[in-house]
Amino acid sequence: MRPHVAILERLRQRARISGERHTVLAERYLAEGLLMDEAPGIYFVDGPMGRRPALMESRLDVWEVIKVVKDNSGSAAEAAAYLELEPRLVETALRYYGSNRQEIDDWITRVHELSELEEAKWRAAREAIGA
Repeated sequence: MRPHVAILERLRQRARISGERHTVLAERYLAEGLLMDEAPGIYFVDGPMGRRPALMESRLDVWEVIKVVKDNSGSAAEAAAYLELEPRLVETALRYYGSNRQEIDDWITRVHELSELEEAKWRAAREAIGA
């Protein structure tokens, strides 16, 4: 690839600010751009556990929607009602999940592990003060 000089300079500047190599950043932009083209309605956000796919028009991550669908026996309609989302947004998350299942399943597993770890810390703190 040979991007325009101005684009390459913007990429290098952004990489300096984020502390990444510009080639790594360019690869991430390319990968995420392809995923967003393949799954309209999805974008990517940064967070404490890393970058993750989220639904446009909501504050929810794809993994959160999928978790609720699974908790409702696979019913997209029940998940949409519970999350107070338009059904088409749940369907957007399901389409992304269908093509990126391992990524989303890994997110669900990681969040579950973190929740268990944080709960254990909370219980230990309560035990330490005799509560």
